[in-house]
Amino acid sequence: MHDADTLVIGAGAAGLAAACFSKQKTVVCERMQSAGRKLLATGGARCNLTHDTDPDGVMRNFGCDARFMAPALYNFPPVEIRNFFHANGVRTVIEPDGCVFPASQKAGDILQALLRKAEANGAQIQTSVTVDNIVVERVDQSSSRITRVLTSAGTFSPRNVILATGGMSYPALGSNGSGFKLARSVGLDVESPLPALAGLKTAQDWPAEATGIVLENAALRLVEKGSSKKWFHGEVLFTHQGLSAPPALNLSGEAAWLLSRQVQQKSCQVKAELNMDCSRTREQWLEIFDTWRSSKGGRAVHNLLSGELPRNLARILCRQAQLTDCAVARAPKQKLVNLGTLLSACPLSITGVDGWNKAMVTRGGVVLNELNPQTLACRKISNLYCIGEVVNLDGACGGYNLTWAFASGALAAAQIIT
Repeated sequence: MHDADTLVIGAGAAGLAAACFSKQKTVVCERMQSAGRKLLATGGARCNLTHDTDPDGVMRNFGCDARFMAPALYNFPPVEIRNFFHANGVRTVIEPDGCVFPASQKAGDILQALLRKAEANGAQIQTSVTVDNIVVERVDQSSSRITRVLTSAGTFSPRNVILATGGMSYPALGSNGSGFKLARSVGLDVESPLPALAGLKTAQDWPAEATGIVLENAALRLVEKGSSKKWFHGEVLFTHQGLSAPPALNLSGEAAWLLSRQVQQKSCQVKAELNMDCSRTREQWLEIFDTWRSSKGGRAVHNLLSGELPRNLARILCRQAQLTDCAVARAPKQKLVNLGTLLSACPLSITGVDGWNKAMVTRGGVVLNELNPQTLACRKISNLYCIGEVVNLDGACGGYNLTWAFASGALAAAQIIT
């Protein structure tokens, strides 16, 4: 029987943070051959570790249940996350959009800082160890305790267990959904996982014709019944399947959830709108068209529009509005109105999101009412804590998900004192 006061299952961002702050003899079990593989890949291998905001700013970038995160975020807010890494040898920089990266632009520096601190704190990290079973025994009518954890390296009898296995995104880097199986095996309710922060697939073919084109000041929203209808602003990238870049990624979790509710329908689609240039409304586009009609009437609409948008996209949109090779002075008014709509609120149908191999995070996980937000301990299993991506919380791009991972790890570890 192995000895450990606290057993952490998973050596990703959340699990390593817990190891850094644990006050007990801690062992971390990681099924991969090395710790923090997914962390090394985040932010294009640069690691967007947090955001230049306060706890409320972080919560605004999560869903309607974000207040659950408050105790963790106020215990270890973004400024303290930066201070933690500074104290452990990693200087950070804030980019103009508020994203925080290591000054070296190397995710490896973040991982090494966590490993050094965890080791200095006395934590032992065991890699290539899988957890096969968690044995729970009832204490009384309302609660139970974990008594043993069976692993490929032997059996542990810890006083406390922290589940930090991540979700299902990037399974080759360690997140294969095993934590959800363990959570269900001990009786926890788990919301079915879906890919989030992933590219969107569209029913329309024309976005594929614009593959590689980036709209620098665009916005995207879902307009399906039951959706938030919130606009997400930023760069939008056209791909061979649809759309990507931050606004598309930020909508993907909600789109995946809405599509999952349509599984009984023959055609699963979620309605969306794309604004090609947030600096202009449809009415302002129509005013521009009127100016063109009076001053440049003989020129083709697509040639004039190519002065405002990439040429290939301008030609595609004019074709969609049935204005191919049409002089602006001869363009029917209704077709120009249609073009204005395409530019300001282009209708799209989302048919899917990229799968687990491309999704950055997981939507779904241990449902929040299973946990005490003040401690992240399970209400039914007193010595089990759930942190990071295994919990049913997922946020937008910008370092918010790693902020939750670090903060939840720190909070859970701080609560374990016996």
